[in-house]
Amino acid sequence: MEREIHVIGIDPGGTTGWCRLTIPRLSIFGRDNGEIIEWEYGEFSGDEYKQAYEIAGLTRATQSLAYKIGPALVVEDWTIEPVNRTTDRASLSPIRIGAMLVYAQRRGDLADGTVTFQDRSLAKGHMTDERLEAVGLYTKGSDHVRDATRHALTALRRAKQKPELAKLMWPNGSGLYSV
Repeated sequence: MEREIHVIGIDPGGTTGWCRLTIPRLSIFGRDNGEIIEWEYGEFSGDEYKQAYEIAGLTRATQSLAYKIGPALVVEDWTIEPVNRTTDRASLSPIRIGAMLVYAQRRGDLADGTVTFQDRSLAKGHMTDERLEAVGLYTKGSDHVRDATRHALTALRRAKQKPELAKLMWPNGSGLYSV
């Protein structure tokens, strides 16, 4: 069984931020201490189809790092505020990209990767800029990368606290560990 698992936070939109964290598998499915072994981040831009394709490619590439335990994609769940009076179609881009990722998962285009949606206020409330700085994961410049990092870290905390969520994010992650 693999020693490490991966989570990829996604902040979808006109520019999509992403953050991939690698952690010990037993920090979620055991009693090991949590630590970030590897941190990688970036952005995708262009039309929504291209972005969804690139996210699927990142997911498959990450899959190759952990046999049979695909990465957990944690996508910002976008909601329209009731007071929003815009008819700008661009505001719905995050919803369309999220839907494309769910479809890609259903088709098998994400290898063993899973898609989980997470409320943006949950991530922003849990991982403020100050907390990102404190843990050394604050990135200057891109709000999209910072938001993706917030989602990845918040999802890890939630998965550690809720074994049923961890099992949804990494269905093959809880098997017996062998050296």
